[in-house]
Amino acid sequence: MKFNSNLILFVVLLACISTYAQKKITGTVIDKQTNLPMAGVNIVSSNSKTGTISGFDGKFQLELPDNVASIELSYIGYQNKKVAIDGSTNYNVYMSSGQDLKEVVVIGYGTVSKRDLSSSVSSIKTKDLPQGTSSSFENSLQGQTAGVNISSSSATPGSAVSVNIRGVSSISASSQPLYIIDGVPMVSRNNSALNANIQPVNPLADLNPSDIESFSVLKDAAAAAIYGSRGANGVILITTKRGKTGASSIDVNYYTAISEITNYPKMVDSNKFKSFFNTAAEFDGLGSDYFDWIDTSKGINTNIYDEIFRLGIAQNLDLNLKGGSEKTNYYLSGNYFNQDGIQIGQGFKRLSGRLNVDHTINDKFKVGSTVFVTRSNHQRTIGENDEYGVVINAQGWDPTEPIYDDKGKYTNPFKYNTWWPLENPVQVANEYKNTSQSTRFQGSTYLEWKIIPDLKFKTALSLDYSNLVESSYVPSGTNKSKTGEGIYATYEETNWLMENTLNYTKKFGDKHDFGAILGWTLQGNEALFSDQSGVGYATNTTASISAASTITSSTSGKSQYGLQSFFGRVNYVYNDKYIASFTVRADGSSRFGENNQYGYFPSGSVAWRVNKEDFFKIETISDFKIRASYGLTGNQEISSNWRGTYSLNASYNGVPGIAPGSLGNPDLGWESTKQLDIGLDFGLFKNRLTFTADYFDKQTDDLLLQSKVSGLTGFNSVFQNVGAIQNKGFEFAINAAVIDGEQFKWNTGVNLTMLDNKVKKLNNDGEEIGRNHILKEGEAVSTLYLIKFLGVDPQTGDAKFDDVNKDGIIDFSDRQIVGGAIPTYYGGWTNNLSYKRFTLTANFLFSGGNKIFNQSRHVYDNYGFTKSGIPYSNISERVYDNYWRTPGQITDVPRPSTKAGQMQRFSTQYLEDGDYIRLKTLSLSYKFPSKIINTVGLNNLSLYIQAQNLFTITDYLGFDPEVSTNTSSQQDLNSMQGEDFGTLGQARTFTIGLSTTF
Repeated sequence: MKFNSNLILFVVLLACISTYAQKKITGTVIDKQTNLPMAGVNIVSSNSKTGTISGFDGKFQLELPDNVASIELSYIGYQNKKVAIDGSTNYNVYMSSGQDLKEVVVIGYGTVSKRDLSSSVSSIKTKDLPQGTSSSFENSLQGQTAGVNISSSSATPGSAVSVNIRGVSSISASSQPLYIIDGVPMVSRNNSALNANIQPVNPLADLNPSDIESFSVLKDAAAAAIYGSRGANGVILITTKRGKTGASSIDVNYYTAISEITNYPKMVDSNKFKSFFNTAAEFDGLGSDYFDWIDTSKGINTNIYDEIFRLGIAQNLDLNLKGGSEKTNYYLSGNYFNQDGIQIGQGFKRLSGRLNVDHTINDKFKVGSTVFVTRSNHQRTIGENDEYGVVINAQGWDPTEPIYDDKGKYTNPFKYNTWWPLENPVQVANEYKNTSQSTRFQGSTYLEWKIIPDLKFKTALSLDYSNLVESSYVPSGTNKSKTGEGIYATYEETNWLMENTLNYTKKFGDKHDFGAILGWTLQGNEALFSDQSGVGYATNTTASISAASTITSSTSGKSQYGLQSFFGRVNYVYNDKYIASFTVRADGSSRFGENNQYGYFPSGSVAWRVNKEDFFKIETISDFKIRASYGLTGNQEISSNWRGTYSLNASYNGVPGIAPGSLGNPDLGWESTKQLDIGLDFGLFKNRLTFTADYFDKQTDDLLLQSKVSGLTGFNSVFQNVGAIQNKGFEFAINAAVIDGEQFKWNTGVNLTMLDNKVKKLNNDGEEIGRNHILKEGEAVSTLYLIKFLGVDPQTGDAKFDDVNKDGIIDFSDRQIVGGAIPTYYGGWTNNLSYKRFTLTANFLFSGGNKIFNQSRHVYDNYGFTKSGIPYSNISERVYDNYWRTPGQITDVPRPSTKAGQMQRFSTQYLEDGDYIRLKTLSLSYKFPSKIINTVGLNNLSLYIQAQNLFTITDYLGFDPEVSTNTSSQQDLNSMQGEDFGTLGQARTFTIGLSTTF
């Protein structure tokens, strides 16, 4: 009994000592970027098992043994934070997101820690990007990651943007990546019926960029193969913002932007215009006063650029409400965007809303949904890229004549001194109508069931509905149409998807990490479209087709396809240093022939973390991983009519009938892409300096191309799987925290891609595409095919051209391969500098190795040519300053002549290098101190100013080396790049904005 009493006394004393030796601390965890409290942060003591988690308001309390010197905080996507316990009882801890090998990266149908990646995936957080001022998100990604080439074909608001991941991999099918938004594949193709010689609308502009949380770019086959028949062009996974456990907060972001044209070829004034053509006449022996009938006495000197260009104004307002409890998290947002283009007659408006909700029912079940709706209006100008375009008619305008006559009416260019302008460009911009109205709804819902702790089942159903209504009108009484022309078109598309996945993750002991996923999906797509056109209008007050006196065409139709898929993936990590992943997917598509409807897409990747080996003792190297992958992906982005179809309007003698519309091929199958990737990830000084390098070899076989067939079939051609394209090259990326001080920081990153694109096999080798391109084995997909300009004879001033067939005549039969239009290198340089509460961002782009056929110069670099006895068009200052004047002069501008021999429209006289370096974004922001803004109820307030496209270093003589005329169809984007014919160049934009949270 005495022993027991002593034991009890000893225990009580020990407990008292323990209580006395502990200390209690409290604190708040705050996001350094947003100044908001962070819930769910893990907090543990450095040398004990004591720990806790921060609450909804970011607050925590923790009892620590007296000998604990520090605590450590961790949260997914944020850098671990170590805090010294210095005797204080309350701590405010600021956590920063950053490069961390434990950072979670979104991949197909799941996530993986960055250190366990064995494939080529780039992850980009929108908070690390400068504020975008474009209508769509693609521009903000320019130059951000290796392997991704993004180009804006025009400054037209809401116009399409071209995105290629590791090159162009098709000719007739799409080479654009697959976009997945919160698990929902987004219809991103251009469905516009008004594509002829105009920049198409961009379906991705329906999405509000401010709703996006992050991007994951799946580049190699191992990463993209889980999307099988849709992954050949790479995949961009977009994750939108969702609510987090914690107090509700409201974010407000507003900016206004002013845009102007960045560069333009300068035209001569009236006196130089007249003088130049008199010089041309004098060289031709017609006398030095031959063009004195051009009247310059009125003092009219029209600067045509002042007439068609303006300051473009854009306004953007974002509002979002987010928060959550232990059970339910929510994110609600609204956006208004309104942009007037830098060219008169162009604009874009968008109104959108989003609601993301996640709810935990109990320990076993979780549900969630996403609802997104948007309405967009595009205003474009007819003939942006052809003879009736605004820019091209402006550049040919006679400077001696005004835009308006004495009565305030549009002047008619055919009545004046130059031949080229087919229409008054201001009249085209203001009176020719081209409008598109897009309505889009995207919704999804999911149920997640945790069957056992390591096994989850998820089922999801999603819908993507889009409706495009377009109208176009050319007024009566114009040069293009004396009686008026109207077009009305609609396109309605519904895409639904059901996905079921079973996900298993398990850690066995300390060395084995295993994960597996199985899935089954069904997808259906249906499109309804109509297109009507009419001529003959009694008034220009309406563009309705019903007001036309004659309906010239009226069509409507329907297309549909289905896709059934089965897929699986296994991931395995041994001892944190040996990594393997294997994927297989089977896709069955109704788009292909009955003998070849299913395609199978396997892939595999392995990686070795060398720095985790016992023999590796270099402490400064924090990451050293070697990767290798190989896999097969497919391309099914084709129209349904590639199978045999029938026409229902084959009437005969007044009796309705049905007739074959296209020849079918029961063996038609997938375009398949095989890709090898070998990569290296390297990190120094706890990843303050990281380096990534990849070599890729990507070959697409079984291209879907037209092949000739016997006329006995009733057709001239049929689609077959013939041809191959290869893209191979290197990617490099370096990121460094150059300076990481308490008050001053400098983070920088450089990425470079070197690309070699070649057509390896063709059924019709040497096939001419349009007037300026050719498909040729051994050459790039977009290869220019032009007459070769040999320069100017220094003695005579005459232009010389290569007479290939030696017949003494320079014509189309003398065309030859003169270069490729696909850039052979591209990349970016990003910089982020912060000092106290100021942050400066400077991002550069560069691209080159490609050629551009600047066909616009055929108009304004015409060297004195006349047609029907009048000057062909105005001329540029460059031609006036550099034309050949005396024997022995070395120049590339021939002597002026009224005859056609000094120029060839489709020649390398107008072929230029497309190399450029551009300061894409320069941004300065200031974050106001908390002690100031908290007094008015705000948690965060930032003010920023920004400039985009501030300057471009290039030798290109046109508006912009990034532009492209041929963007109306997938084949144009693939095989007809590198043309510029009156295309509107990029805008220089200045923005001021503020963002706040309360």
